[in-house]
Amino acid sequence: MLLLVLLSLLVSGCGRVITKPAATVFIPTSTSTPIRETPTPTATATATPVPATPEPTETPTPEPTPIIHTLQAGDTLIGLAQKYGVTVQAIQEANGITDPRGLLVGQQIIIPTDPEARLSAGTPTPEPDLPPMAVSPLTFWEQKDALWALGQVTLAGDEAVEDVIVQVDLLDDAGDVIASVRAPIQQYMLAPGESAGFGLRFIPRPGPFRSYHSRIISARPAHVAFYHRDLSVENVLAQEIGASVYTLTGEVVNHGDADAEAVYVSVILYDDAGRVIAVRRVPTDPPALQAGETGIFSAELLPVHLPVATYHLTAEGQRKPTPNE
Repeated sequence: MLLLVLLSLLVSGCGRVITKPAATVFIPTSTSTPIRETPTPTATATATPVPATPEPTETPTPEPTPIIHTLQAGDTLIGLAQKYGVTVQAIQEANGITDPRGLLVGQQIIIPTDPEARLSAGTPTPEPDLPPMAVSPLTFWEQKDALWALGQVTLAGDEAVEDVIVQVDLLDDAGDVIASVRAPIQQYMLAPGESAGFGLRFIPRPGPFRSYHSRIISARPAHVAFYHRDLSVENVLAQEIGASVYTLTGEVVNHGDADAEAVYVSVILYDDAGRVIAVRRVPTDPPALQAGETGIFSAELLPVHLPVATYHLTAEGQRKPTPNE
């Protein structure tokens, strides 16, 4: 029955991404261990952007390229400093670490390689440069016990990447880091020219900040053969429910010759100024789609504010590569 209803709604999108045109009628605005899933703000939050107009600051580019170290069991800052020949203070400053006890296994740490950070140890080999990616201006959302930073990453390069991690640092009046959080974007793979949303949550909620840095701290070339992109999002119905909830429902069609597994839809909502005001990733029903099969999806979001001007949807799945791929 739900499929019949969805088939009668709105105009079908084509390709694997569908973008809603700008809204013409608005409703008055109502007053670390990296993981795959980024949590979504709860319905009890009070949407209050803070500060009113936070300004991004230019992110300094270290020379040479810094090393990214993934924390293992037993790692300590002293041990890392000795291993890479840098000072403990340099590692703390590069990562905004105020309490080393909060570090987690699997967390990625920047090892600075600028001359001021060096000891007399040998020079480690830096990792390759990251592909060209741009991070949009961020939207901040204050909750009772946390602060959210919402944005999107756009790949400017000509090769797909995967496992993209974003870091945001909050700076005080003196330019010192007072809080730092990192998280993956909401798509496992990012194709050339694509944009994917992200949401980073600062817990506990930090104090007032004057500016911020946002940057990509890791990414790698994608194993494209493992991803299924012959998927289109169609027959989308968008609704504002009450003063704070926005829902999107629709279909995902597998147009490829191969089956798609673990299919999901990535959602980004924008306001009329082009700012990201909500992100989410939801699975399809069923989560695996055979060649030619259609599934449905439903996403409920709590945007920073209403109305929503546009949205961006991307369907992505996994596939089993052939022996020759």
